[in-house]
Parts: sequence; structure tokens; C-alpha cells
Amino acid sequence: MTPEEFYWKEKIENLNFTEVRLNSLSWVLDCYNRGTIRKRTIKQLIPKQSLKTLLSEMEDLERYEDCITIKELLDIIYTKQ
Repeated sequence: MTPEEFYWKEKIENLNFTEVRLNSLSWVLDCYNRGTIRKRTIKQLIPKQSLKTLLSEMEDLERYEDCITIKELLDIIYTKQ
């Protein structure tokens, strides 16, 4: 294993995917508001049930700022027609 491979292996192992997912949700919402991504694309990539599960987890952890982002995404993408 080269030093570079070791470096990236360590970075990936220390990555918290929930944090990455939360950051990407705010980015997706921002892209949708700017008009650079379609509602249909978001629905195909992010299942509604997955967002509901994440929302429940964040409520249990009392991370209400993240709950706001998830709830906005659910409201805008899945309820408004």
C-alpha cells in the first residue's frame, strides 16, 4: 500500500456518512431553488421513506436545525405539486 492509498483509506474510514448526507440535502435543496435540478431527479435519487427515517433520527438526537432542512425538502419536493 502506498502512502497516498493509506492516507485516503484513513480519511474514508473516519467519514461520518450521516453528516455528509445532511450536508448534501441542504445542497440539493439549494440547487432545486436555483432551478439547476428537477423535482423528478430528486425523487428518483432520494426516497421519501429514507428522508422520514433520517428526520426521525435527527429528532431523537435533538438536532433541530437539521430537521428543518429535511422537513423543507420533504415539503417542497414530496407534498407540493
